Amino acid sequence: MTDWLTRDQRSRNMAAIRSTGTSTERRLHAALKLLFPRRKIIEDADLPGRPDCYLPGMRLAIFADGCFWHGCPTHGRIPEDNRDYWQPKLERNAVRDRGAILELRRMGIRPLRIWDHELRPAAIDGALNRIRKEAQRPMLQGRRRPRHRSPHLGAGDKPGPR
Repeated sequence: MTDWLTRDQRSRNMAAIRSTGTSTERRLHAALKLLFPRRKIIEDADLPGRPDCYLPGMRLAIFADGCFWHGCPTHGRIPEDNRDYWQPKLERNAVRDRGAILELRRMGIRPLRIWDHELRPAAIDGALNRIRKEAQRPMLQGRRRPRHRSPHLGAGDKPGPR
């Protein structure tokens, strides 16, 4: 089925969809500040999958995923309009999400996905309980990122005191 909007209308519509700083992400960050007031929380961490919030002391990466874009089992669906475009697009998103989770686990970081509908005011307590429970689990054993080594050090040289 063809798109019922003109090319310019669709372009404006898609350009208006934010990729960061969404209300879902803001609710997640505010909830984490209340849940862990003394913990460092990094927004948009430079990690695989670009988690929305990362708690380095707990090695916990939290994703606030939109139900449509990431295929929520409760609300995710493929639109009937322009299905030939949306189906492969949403499948690529799911594959990319799985790859990011695997890479984070290899790094010893615990990934946690929270759906958009779980961060709405009526349901946020359940999301906070999931986050609290995950934070209490033992950390994954994985590779830590190596510390930055100076390119000027030779093979047998050791860095000086820090």
